[in-house]
Amino acid sequence: DYASCKRLGSSYRALPKSFQQPKCTGRTPLCKEVLNDTWVSLPSWSEDSTFVSSKKTQYEEHIYRCEDERFELDVVLETNLATIRVLEAIQKKLSRLSAEDQAKFRLDNTLGGTSEVIHRKALQRIYADKAADIIDGLKKNPAVAVPIVLKRLKMKEEEW
Repeated sequence: DYASCKRLGSSYRALPKSFQQPKCTGRTPLCKEVLNDTWVSLPSWSEDSTFVSSKKTQYEEHIYRCEDERFELDVVLETNLATIRVLEAIQKKLSRLSAEDQAKFRLDNTLGGTSEVIHRKALQRIYADKAADIIDGLKKNPAVAVPIVLKRLKMKEEEW
């Protein structure tokens, strides 16, 4: 209960002197000097707070909705761009291989990136029901599939 603790503004409370800090063996002298072990942050809507939330107007609701939509679009664009970058790197790598090595070249579940999820989501967004087939094609025959998928991703980037 932080209600009786020393306050700093409306959001911060000092931990009681009786609070026992957890052991941390990885702290350096610099950590001890700069890290906060005294103050905790409480949200303004906390039960301890005297802040009373006001109802949002219709205009505020529209602004919040717009911000949410812009955030979602930003995530979509960045996911698409990350997939483009990965496939461009694969295409560049393939261009340096002989035809025989290109035929042997395969991709794993990360499709040449570091995440299985990001690129799969980007492809599912564009190819919907056919995404599994597209991903399978990228994994089994990247020399053929990468240029086609890359072209489609870039078209969607322009469209969005």
